[in-house]
Amino acid sequence: MNRRMLAVLVLVVVLAGCGEDTVTPDVNGETGPIDPYADPPDYSGDPFDGFPNVTGVTIPSGQVEVIEEEVLSGTHFTIQISAATTEEAAVRLAESVDSEITLPVFIDREGSYWKVRVGAFPARQDAVDYSQTLVDMGFTDAWVTTREP
Repeated sequence: MNRRMLAVLVLVVVLAGCGEDTVTPDVNGETGPIDPYADPPDYSGDPFDGFPNVTGVTIPSGQVEVIEEEVLSGTHFTIQISAATTEEAAVRLAESVDSEITLPVFIDREGSYWKVRVGAFPARQDAVDYSQTLVDMGFTDAWVTTREP
């Protein structure tokens, strides 16, 4: 019982010191709430001194890469290249493959396996055609399956 009362007392003391009433003297020596956006009281310089003048602004072209929603939104065909027993192994393989190809690489957990899959193809034949590229990369057991995002 005494430990509980001591814990409550310590908590009350700690919380009493956590208010938002923190004050600091300003330039005139008066106290008030701290303004986190104000300059320090003894600062009188130009904060932009030493930086070059801005003479122009570059605006991006506005071109946006559009991902085909119909391919990624529903069930689609994909190529499974591996089923790893650890997430770390699947992530390493996915990062390695992702650096070599331009198609998306996915890791799906099913049961106790992390399955590394490549691509989101709208038609089975597209996936079959691309699977030869993965076989040539050394994934001889690559096979076409479906995937729901």
